Amino acid sequence: MKKLLFILTLACGLMAAQAQNTDLKKTVEDGIKTSIQQTENREWKEAFATCRQLDGLIAIQEQKTKKAMPELHYLVSKERLRMYMRLSNKQNECQEQLAKMEDWAEKAKSNEVNEDLLMSKAGYYQKFGMNDKSLQCYKQLVQTRSQGKDEQGVNQCYQEMLAQAKTGKNAALTRAIERLYTNWQDSIKSVKAAQELKSLQDEYAASQNTLVEKESKINTQKGIITFLCILVAALAGGLLFFIGIMFKNIRQIKKQKKSLSIANDNNELKSKFINKIGEQITPSLDAIEGGNVKKHVQALKDLMTHIQSYMELESTREERYEMKDMNISTLCENIMNKAKESFKPEVVASLNVPRVNVRTNAEALKNVLLYLLGNAALHTEAGKITLEFKKRSAHSGQFIVTDTGCGIPEEKRGSLFKPFSEVQDLTKGDGLGLPTCALIAYKLNGTLRLDDEYKKGTRFILELHS
Repeated sequence: MKKLLFILTLACGLMAAQAQNTDLKKTVEDGIKTSIQQTENREWKEAFATCRQLDGLIAIQEQKTKKAMPELHYLVSKERLRMYMRLSNKQNECQEQLAKMEDWAEKAKSNEVNEDLLMSKAGYYQKFGMNDKSLQCYKQLVQTRSQGKDEQGVNQCYQEMLAQAKTGKNAALTRAIERLYTNWQDSIKSVKAAQELKSLQDEYAASQNTLVEKESKINTQKGIITFLCILVAALAGGLLFFIGIMFKNIRQIKKQKKSLSIANDNNELKSKFINKIGEQITPSLDAIEGGNVKKHVQALKDLMTHIQSYMELESTREERYEMKDMNISTLCENIMNKAKESFKPEVVASLNVPRVNVRTNAEALKNVLLYLLGNAALHTEAGKITLEFKKRSAHSGQFIVTDTGCGIPEEKRGSLFKPFSEVQDLTKGDGLGLPTCALIAYKLNGTLRLDDEYKKGTRFILELHS
């Protein structure tokens, strides 16, 4: 009965195909659906007979229209491959059908057929344990779909393929795309890290040129001062005029020397960092290569962000923050309330800030104090963390952050405010926090230092001048 129904269906399909060529593809697709249903009912002979009848139907239409139809032959060969892959010990037959599919796909010259061929080959290789070849097919498929696209377009291509694989419950494709996506992301991050390093090297070279120019200006100004001194001795009548010029130039020289000294120190630290960049990031890169990706990639991202923040502050160190008078009591209360969220249960928060006005920048001051309090919270298991303010004169005052924690070892105190002074475990911090706070303090017209005389924990003093 089933055979009779199928013969009638094919006969109707043949009549429709003879009437109109566009119906042939639907006839073939319906025949393939019939073949799939027959294999589900374990009617293997009938299913293969269906495929032979479909081939005959296509051949009749080709002979009639004098036009090759490789796409339809490809569909029938794909159905045969599916059946052979479900049968045991049929690898030779699978290879034969795969070769036919490659031949039909080449003749079809269709991107859609070529992509479908790659998926079919990947499934074949996965079926017979050739996982590396299967992965190569998926990789080629990704390259085909992402060809000519930018980084955002490639990323979107991966996302769409992952969604497609998950929707189709194709576990092998999902694993392969996730692996290729991870490798692609790692390569993009490595390129960006190399670009950041190149930027640092260019900045260092520019700083060296600036130092040479400043030294040249200083030598020129010294020559002017010497000339003025001789001229003052020769021309008594113009003594006061020339003395005024001399003092002005001396002040400029002192100011430039101070700026030059800061620039030298910072460039020396940059040079050390560039020399040790490999030592800094190699442990994280090794961990990423070993499979521990997320934690160490985040650490590298944080390092690049902190380096960028530090470099921006260092390059604008002579540009002071915008200052205004404010009552610091309310500001410090808000800062302490936010910082207490990270305190351990056994730690008591203490605030001793009078209601006085101080000329400062609220945002910059908040960033420094929050970092100092957060740092104290990390190293204090029990006891007290205190924030207080002391007025030292009409134009100066001190913010003092004190904790009763474990303290800072003597060997590390000398390098607290020096960035890049030692190789850090990036997952536990990069050592740029205190140097960055020190630069912010400088731009606030102040200084940040460690109180070496305090021995019951740790005390930092932020002294500001208005």
